[in-house]
Amino acid sequence: VGRNMDEIVRCVEALQLSYQKSIATPANWPNNHADMLVNGVRTDEFKGSVFLLPTVSPEEALENFPEYHTCDVPSKIDYLRLVKKEDVEAYENRTKEAA
Repeated sequence: VGRNMDEIVRCVEALQLSYQKSIATPANWPNNHADMLVNGVRTDEFKGSVFLLPTVSPEEALENFPEYHTCDVPSKIDYLRLVKKEDVEAYENRTKEAA
């Protein structure tokens, strides 16, 4: 299966994140969202970010990832919630220290 080890490692990491932290990795992760419009301003601060799964409650999201960003969608439903790469790493560090 496959000849590109980088892609295999990326897939394994994406599956682990989804299973362990209720996070979905978007297409082209971790090079995604390199240029994004936030509050009318173009930014690259969300490069490598991931999405919280819809199963994560707003309370859990605020507790574990207080700096998450909700993307504006036409339906105005707050389900596309981006978490920056460094916030995921900080969460991992906190959970390791607590264990």
